[in-house]
Amino acid sequence: MNAASAREGPWLLLLLALFWGVNWPAMKLAVADFGPFAFRVLCVYTGALGLFAIARKLRLPLRVPPGLGVKLAIGGVLNVSIWQASSAFGLMHVEAGRAALIAFTMPIWVGLFGALFLGATIGPRLLAGLGFGTLGLGFLAYPAFAGLGTSPLGLGLMLAAAIGWAVGTLYVKRQAFAMPAVTLTAWQLAFGGVPLIVGCLVFEFPSGLVSAGGVSQAGLIGALYATTVPMVFCHWAWFRVLEILPAQIAALGVLAVPAVGVASSAWLTGERFAPLDYAGMIAIMAALFMALTDPPAVSRDRP
Repeated sequence: MNAASAREGPWLLLLLALFWGVNWPAMKLAVADFGPFAFRVLCVYTGALGLFAIARKLRLPLRVPPGLGVKLAIGGVLNVSIWQASSAFGLMHVEAGRAALIAFTMPIWVGLFGALFLGATIGPRLLAGLGFGTLGLGFLAYPAFAGLGTSPLGLGLMLAAAIGWAVGTLYVKRQAFAMPAVTLTAWQLAFGGVPLIVGCLVFEFPSGLVSAGGVSQAGLIGALYATTVPMVFCHWAWFRVLEILPAQIAALGVLAVPAVGVASSAWLTGERFAPLDYAGMIAIMAALFMALTDPPAVSRDRP
């Protein structure tokens, strides 16, 4: 790694934490004015077109290799359809900061499911991470079941988004697609967007594409941001970071995303959190640190 790359990596991680974190309140503002399926279709296909353009600029192969179409479609449903739909509907029922924290429990589920179904071992750090994660989720979920204003449905949808993302991650890793990461992600977005289009046509078209009150300035800004910067730049930047930095360091950089999500949600949407919420945040951040610093076993990469 040359000196220029060494300087580029940390800056890209900083921008990723900022732009991905701010995306949570932006999405919250967008789903208040747009149908969740319609909004997610815009996100997915803006991202796919942007990534295809980047791949073309880098002269990467764009075609799907023979025999991989169905596997890419399955990956798209797991990584894109479930995540995009669950998180969009979840944000309609739960605060953006709380949603970001639950969504980023994904690395914990990757470790657990990898151990249960793929023969990976659970190291002591991951075991501690599972404990902290469970505790944190309990703290965050308590208001929902104590009648304090947070929807259990929203929490359940965000947890489904995190678990879908985790299962999709393990599926793609196990398939070992012989494709550049940018092209692989672009095709997963393209395939994964198809169920979202169906949902949009069945449940939202035409009257439900936007709210009855129309689109506010805040909703429009949120939608424009969420469909462009995180979907195109952040995807590209993540792959670039993985090229420059060791995977574990890159993954640890993701720890900052939910923290930025919480802070920006408080600033942009006026969300307020109780002491129990902060305890949940601390527990989940500790869980992520434990999960992402757990030394991978040999069997975890190729069971």
